[in-house]
Amino acid sequence: MTAPRPATNVALVEAAVDAYNRRDVPRLCELMTEEVDLQPPVSWLTGHAYRGHLGIAEWLRDLDESFVSAQIVPLELTDLGDRVLAITRFDVEGHESRVSFGSELGLVIGVDGGRIASWVGFTSHAEATEAAASA
Repeated sequence: MTAPRPATNVALVEAAVDAYNRRDVPRLCELMTEEVDLQPPVSWLTGHAYRGHLGIAEWLRDLDESFVSAQIVPLELTDLGDRVLAITRFDVEGHESRVSFGSELGLVIGVDGGRIASWVGFTSHAEATEAAASA
């Protein structure tokens, strides 16, 4: 039996961020469509996005290979109808350096049928806000 879906888009994103922070792939699969398009900010550099439920697991594996910890801290979530603008902080600690730092992370999260269909990350809140406004 699948867990109940969150009632609002903001609650959906809160649940997804929580599952991301816990590296809960099964929960993320429940919250995201089978064809989800995941584009973390590094995708802009590498040209590599993650697709579908297999992509969720690959994305989290790649994160765990890069960082001792990587957590998203929501600061402001705004429901824009078919998407959510998430203004967040991205807190990471490097494997080799053991240096911890936080940076801006803006997310534009597309919602379709009560599930996340896209997750696009930006390295600044301003870029995410602009992208959300022009979508």
